[in-house]
Amino acid sequence: MKDIEAEAAKVIEDARKRAEELLREARKRATEILEDKSYLAELAAERRKLEESIGQEAKRILEEAEETARKLRESVGGKINNYAKRLASMVAGVEV
Repeated sequence: MKDIEAEAAKVIEDARKRAEELLREARKRATEILEDKSYLAELAAERRKLEESIGQEAKRILEEAEETARKLRESVGGKINNYAKRLASMVAGVEV
């Protein structure tokens, strides 16, 4: 009976030591995972891609706006000249 109790105590002690070792390893691995910053490089790369995409889209929008403004200036400029000539003709009483 004492041999069985001694063997049981030894098995329990071995199990306790193994459990403590597993807990130590688990804590160590958890700490490593929490301290791992490799994902930051991935985030930075994704941020750069987004910034490039947004920059290209902003450039495209600005180019379209500049083209629209140029066309409006051309269109309005001709009309203003025509109105100015008509007004001058009315005021002066002669065709300009």
